[in-house]
Amino acid sequence: MLSIVIIGRNEAENLTRLSGSLVELSRACDFPIETIFIDSASTDDSVPQATLLFDRVIELKDSPQICASAGRYVGTIEAKYPWILYLDGDMELCPEFFPIIQKVNQTEAYCLGYVGLYVHRFSNGMVALQGFAGRGASSEWAAYFGGAALLRRSAVLVAGNWNPAVFGKEELELYARLANGRRLVRYVHLPMVYHYFEYHTRLELLRRLLYPGGGQGKVFYGYGQSIRALFVARKLWALVRLDYEPYLFWTILLVGIACLVALPVQWGLLAFITIFVSLAAWMRSGAVIRYLTMPISLVLGWSQYYSDFRPLLKKWSAQSE
Repeated sequence: MLSIVIIGRNEAENLTRLSGSLVELSRACDFPIETIFIDSASTDDSVPQATLLFDRVIELKDSPQICASAGRYVGTIEAKYPWILYLDGDMELCPEFFPIIQKVNQTEAYCLGYVGLYVHRFSNGMVALQGFAGRGASSEWAAYFGGAALLRRSAVLVAGNWNPAVFGKEELELYARLANGRRLVRYVHLPMVYHYFEYHTRLELLRRLLYPGGGQGKVFYGYGQSIRALFVARKLWALVRLDYEPYLFWTILLVGIACLVALPVQWGLLAFITIFVSLAAWMRSGAVIRYLTMPISLVLGWSQYYSDFRPLLKKWSAQSE
């Protein structure tokens, strides 16, 4: 009754840890579970390792357009059960989330999925929690979700599946299409996954927001690709409805710029500074920095969207069939 789709590229050292948590899940559930690993042209031992750990392994042919959403796109098509748990290879499923999965078949028809807390474990030993309620910290519904999510397969397919041509922000792009901008993925205030990845300083994080070579690579283009994809699909308003904060930020900021231009210098400057400081206090400094740099990735990413891209399969194995 549950398909687990794992994506990864050069994640050989992480797969045993992830597989162990999935074995524990299968012992806790009284329904069938299949595990599918989608490999994005790894150059390490990911494929032979995954062949020993998961039910099926599917290899994608290497391509400049290969990305996380391409792997999830293929995994969704290949999955055979009505619910899909999407995971990345550098994650580990938390036992606190097992009860949610055990009762997933009792979910109301209008609920399209679940997401829980991410526990980020950085390479320097630091730990950080990431929730998904947005400004409504106690909200029942997720404002967004990341690479780990439990979703109805039928809902994903009806929405058009993951967009394999979007390098980053693909989760938000899909969420906008899932329910036309409504928040119908339930946010559970329990740990869902441990996520292991490299620590970045604040300066490094800022560089990643400013240009593709700053550390994100082609993922930098994801925002612009998402905007163009939703514009073409006539779903742009669904994104604004789902994630209104950055667009509200720019609307208010443009009002401040208009005041700066239209009013006498001293009054215009005072109005602009007041508006900007108020935005920074309301939206947090980190969010303000992200929103200020969004036009860069929008402009550069818009031209990097290749809507006709579909990942090609190299080969696959079916250990359990």
